Amino acid sequence: MKTVKNKIILIAAIMAAVATSFFLVVKITPLFIVAYLFTVLAIALFCVGNLFLLSNTKSYPWIAALPLAIWRYLILQIVLSSVFVILENAFDYSLSARWLILLHVILLGYFSILLTMQKGGIEIIEKIAETREAEIKTKVSVIRLMQADVESLIKKFPAYTKDLCQVADTMRYSDPMSSPPLAEIENKIEARLAALSETVEKADGSAVKALCNELQQLLVERNLKCKISKVIL
Repeated sequence: MKTVKNKIILIAAIMAAVATSFFLVVKITPLFIVAYLFTVLAIALFCVGNLFLLSNTKSYPWIAALPLAIWRYLILQIVLSSVFVILENAFDYSLSARWLILLHVILLGYFSILLTMQKGGIEIIEKIAETREAEIKTKVSVIRLMQADVESLIKKFPAYTKDLCQVADTMRYSDPMSSPPLAEIENKIEARLAALSETVEKADGSAVKALCNELQQLLVERNLKCKISKVIL
C-alpha cells in the first residue's frame, strides 16, 4: 500500500514538473499563468483522488469514480488551456485571462456536479441493496425458524426422532425463500407445527406420526407453489 502511494505521489510530482518546465519555452502571460495554475490544481486533485481511493476500499464503486473523473478533468483542462496558449504563442491571438478562468471554473463545476450525482446514485443503490438484503433475510428466516423448532423437538423428545427427522430433512431441503403467495400455506405449516409441539409433549405417538406426515405433505405443496410463483414472476 505504501509503495503504491509513493508511486502516485511520484507521478503527480513528474506531471507538475513537466507543467512547470513550460515556463522555459512559453511566453509568460496572464493567460499562461491561469492555464498553469489550473493544471497544477488538476494534478493535485488527481493525486488526492487516487490516495483517497486507496484509503477507502470499502466504498469502492463510488470512490473508484473519483480518480477517473479527475483524470478526465485533467485531460480536458489541459486540452482547453493548450488551445489558447498555442493560439497566443503561434498566432498572436490572446483570450482574456478572465474568460479562460471562467471556462475552467465551468469545467471544474461540471465535474463537481457529476461526482456529486454519482455519489448520490451510489447511496441510493446501496440503500436499496440494504433494504433488499433485509427483506431476503426475513423471507429466508421463516422456513429456517420452523426447521429450528423441529430440531429442538428432536433433542427434547428422542423417542420421536424418526418421524421428526423426516420433517426436519424436508424443511432443510425446502426452498428457503418465502413470498406473499406462500403466506397461507406457511401459516398452515406453522399451525401444524404448534400442534405437533403440543402432541409430542402428550406422548401421543400415533398423533405425532399423523402430524409429521401432514407437515411433509404441506411442505411438498409449499415447494411446488414456490416453484410456480418463481416461474410466474
